[in-house]
This record gives sequence, structure tokens and C-alpha cells, in this order.
Amino acid sequence: MDTTKYRKEYSKNKRRKLFKLLIYVVIISAIIGVFYVAVISKNEKDLVKTSFDAYFKNIKTGDTNSSMILINNVINNIVLTFIVWILGISIIGIPVSIVYLIFKSFVLGFTISSLIYTYSFKNLIPIIIYIVPFLVNLFVIFIITFYAINFSKMLYLFLFKKKDVNLKRMSVVYLKFLFVAIIILFVSSLVSSYLVPFLLKTFTNLAL
Repeated sequence: MDTTKYRKEYSKNKRRKLFKLLIYVVIISAIIGVFYVAVISKNEKDLVKTSFDAYFKNIKTGDTNSSMILINNVINNIVLTFIVWILGISIIGIPVSIVYLIFKSFVLGFTISSLIYTYSFKNLIPIIIYIVPFLVNLFVIFIITFYAINFSKMLYLFLFKKKDVNLKRMSVVYLKFLFVAIIILFVSSLVSSYLVPFLLKTFTNLAL
């Protein structure tokens, strides 16, 4: 095997290992979030239930402000994802990106567990509708964290180890994915702000 081919195979294996590692991080964080509901106090559980009840009540009565929800979703999803993307360029910001991925995974697990604890499995359809945007957002954060780590690694090798890496190609791919991520997250924000309340109103009238 020639040197170039070996380096490509080695790099591919490293990326595959990183991908698997991040999957484990997401799964473990989500599981911790699921079981965290069991260890919080009754008062905290009541606060969570009150929050969900207020949200679904507003859905039923049509008191939700979709425009405000959209603005909040855009800030929480697109802006924070852009920050993660920027951290990939900074190299030293990668630990923050990983912590953010862990946090989002934990929140997803906690949200799913809290909804099931509050409304039980008989309301599974509304629960699934509610968490779909969370899943989409987590997927985007996962992929952009993966690319951010890879980009930071190549940037480090290029700047400090003087390695011959195709940084230009990686930069183009990294930038393209940012645009794709923004589009996906914006669509997800629209769905979460307008479609999800509409669907939830349909099903909550029957279930919650």
C-alpha cells in the first residue's frame, strides 16, 4: 500500500472512530437525561408538569404566539449552532462544542422521560410530535460537532505540525455544511413554531 493511500485509510478510520465516540456520547447523555427524572424531587417534577400543562393548555386555547416561538427557536437553534461552528475554527473551543452536544442530548432524554412520566404512553402520538424538532436539531448539532472536531484537528496539524493537509477543501466542506445546517434548522424552527402546535391541537383535544 502506497503512503498516500495508507494516510487516507488511516484518516478514514480515525473519523469513523470519532463518529462512533460521539454516538456513544449522545446515547449515554440521553440515557442519563431519561433517568434524571427519577432522581429529582417531587416539587421539581411538579414544576416540569406545570410547564408542560401550560404549554398544552395554550395549544388547546390557541393562545400560542407562533411568531415569538419562531424567534426563540431561531435564536436557540441557529445562533447557538453557528457558535458551535465558529468554535470549530478556534480549535480551543471544541470542548465547549462537545459539552453543548452532551447538554442537548441530556435535554432530549429528560424531555422524553418527563413527557412520558407526565402524560403516560397513551399519549404517545402527541409526545412524538412534540419531540421530532428536538431530534432534528440534535442530529444537526451532532453532525456539525463531528465536522468541527475534524476541522479543528486539520487546522491544528496545518498550523502547528506543518502537515500537508487539504485545508482548503475541508474549509469549503465545512462552510457548505453550515449553510445546509442553517436551512435545516430554520425549517425545523418553522415546523416547531407553526406545524407542531397545529398537530398538537388536533391530538391534544383527544388525549391530553
